[in-house]
Amino acid sequence: MLVAVRASHEHLDLGVLDALTRNSEQLAQQLRAPGAPLDGAVVLSTCNRLELYLDADRFHDAVDHAVSAVSRTSGLAEQEVRQLLEAAMGTEVAQHLYEVTAGLRSVVMGESEISGQVRAAFTEALEQGTTTPMLNDLFQEGLRHAKRVSSTTRLGAAGRTGAAVALDRAIDVLEAPLGEASVLVIGTGSYARLVVAELARRGVQDVAVFSSTGRAQDFAASHGVRAIPADGLSAAAAGADLIVAASGHGQTLLHPEHLSDARSRVILDLALHSDLDAAVRDLDQVTVIGLADLADEIDDAGQLAAAREILTEGVDRFVSRQETRKLDPAVTALRSRVATALDREMEDIRERYPEDIAEDLERRLHRIAAKVLHLPTTRAREFARDGAADQYVEALHTLFGIDLVGAAVADGEDGVTTRTRRS
Repeated sequence: MLVAVRASHEHLDLGVLDALTRNSEQLAQQLRAPGAPLDGAVVLSTCNRLELYLDADRFHDAVDHAVSAVSRTSGLAEQEVRQLLEAAMGTEVAQHLYEVTAGLRSVVMGESEISGQVRAAFTEALEQGTTTPMLNDLFQEGLRHAKRVSSTTRLGAAGRTGAAVALDRAIDVLEAPLGEASVLVIGTGSYARLVVAELARRGVQDVAVFSSTGRAQDFAASHGVRAIPADGLSAAAAGADLIVAASGHGQTLLHPEHLSDARSRVILDLALHSDLDAAVRDLDQVTVIGLADLADEIDDAGQLAAAREILTEGVDRFVSRQETRKLDPAVTALRSRVATALDREMEDIRERYPEDIAEDLERRLHRIAAKVLHLPTTRAREFARDGAADQYVEALHTLFGIDLVGAAVADGEDGVTTRTRRS
């Protein structure tokens, strides 16, 4: 069963989401704890969302396990976590993930970073061995169709990124052209890399980077910018026209005393775990633009409709594949029944005929079996696609006496259904 437990900027304040996502890098290990009621899990944790995609036998057991895991990593009480997380199952999970991957649920509508973040989360789960065939299908189809959205609609054609939109907002406030501004980037993570790349694309020459973890020198060398020494943040901040705070380590790095002069400056506060002392926002000469200020909408309804149509095709493909997989045990049982009968006949043939004749007869029998099984195998796919898998199983029992214990096809236990619940 496909289950999702999630939280995002869509229904939570960023401060609450900040608390919920603390230590989320430990979630994969927590979800794999001994006795976990899960077959597989993929953890997607970004600045704006925490989403756990689970392959489980039972909905409520999976949700309870996920809530406990998030409680342990975040330090929040289980009851509080339960109120903050949204739980869903079935096709709604696939639809949501595909919209997330295509950027339709981002703060900046249509932004492209999220697709890479989803791919990274899936790749990490693959490397850790926590995926399942169903989760593999889910993410592969989502990434494939998100790429189609990017390449065939204007949502992705303009190369919209959160970094680009943030800099556009900064340009509206900066007193000097961006190309002439002195820029300080705090942080060396993925968002900092995106910002530095976007600054370079726009021809900004004066870019410096500061890291509280000692990575500034290596980052600067690989990105062609200046490194600020560990004790140089105050001076660098004082000399900057634009500060991009994107370290997200949960430390308060920028204080009012760093910005106490009369110089007008803009700060892009882009980390979920803000780097700014709250009092910085009260400084008269400082304009702070945060994640919540970047909300953007696409005003082209036709483009959104086209994107959603593409994603719905992806969901349909995923559902069809899962429906077909329901009948894998039935097809396997039928093939096993035929193979067993063939083996018994071959034992008798080998006792009665020379080896060369027996081998020739075996080849012929295998060809006959393959031809006989072709139509039932094809019909299995058709029945699955039409939602009639249970009828196929009943027919196997009636015609061949094959019982598939545990291979239930009832909606809601091992299939892809459409139900959304809050845990």
